[in-house]
Formats: sequence, C-alpha cells, structure tokens
Amino acid sequence: MSRRKQQSAFDQVSEFDRGRIVAYRDYGLPFKKIGKRVGRNQTTAMRICDRWMQEVTMDRCGRSHPPQCTTSREDRQIVRMAVTDRSVTSRTVTQHIESVTHHSVSARTIRRRLQQSGLSAKRPLLGVYP
Repeated sequence: MSRRKQQSAFDQVSEFDRGRIVAYRDYGLPFKKIGKRVGRNQTTAMRICDRWMQEVTMDRCGRSHPPQCTTSREDRQIVRMAVTDRSVTSRTVTQHIESVTHHSVSARTIRRRLQQSGLSAKRPLLGVYP
C-alpha cells in the first residue's frame, strides 16, 4: 500500500477509535481481536498502535533540557523588580518570588532571566569611600 493510501486510511479512523485501539492494546489484546471489536482490519490496528508509539517516544525525546521553573509572568516581574530598584540582589528577588508563588526559584535562575532580557547584575563597589 502506498504512503498516501496509508495516510488516508489512518485519517479515516476517528480519534475515539484510535484511543480504543491503543487502550485495547495496552490491555493486552491481540491485533486480530482489536480489529474485530473496533470494526477495522488488524493491519490498521497495528499501524495505529505503531504510530501512537512513535508519537509518544518523540514527545519524550523532544526536550534536551528540563522545562522552565518560572512562567513568563514571573519573568516579567523579575525584570520589573531589577529595573525599578537597581540595588536589589538576586537573593531578595528570589525571596520575593517565593513569597508570592510559594515555590522556590534559585538565585542563579534569577540572574539567568535577567541576562536573557539584556540586563546584567550590578555589584556595588565595596570600600570606595572618600
């Protein structure tokens, strides 16, 4: 069967039937029984299960890094705090974010978010008094 016919046959199976086929396969039924229950050919059931397995593995392999621990809203708040008060440290921003969102964010993450937005951490000069 050509690739185009396979694609059209796959598209003709409803999303509900695809879910049933995958659920039956997870339950342990052979493809022949799955095909009879759903009213499709056993080859179609095999193809649907194979495609589902490929999609699941692609979803797992898609990321090369863990997801971000801050939302875009929190990122904007971090930048806003750094712009309004230039003397604020990454530790105080961390404490503020933790008090608002109730989940921990490291000071390194704060510095990274500031660097991504084009800001750099200014360190106060120590011991330069007249």
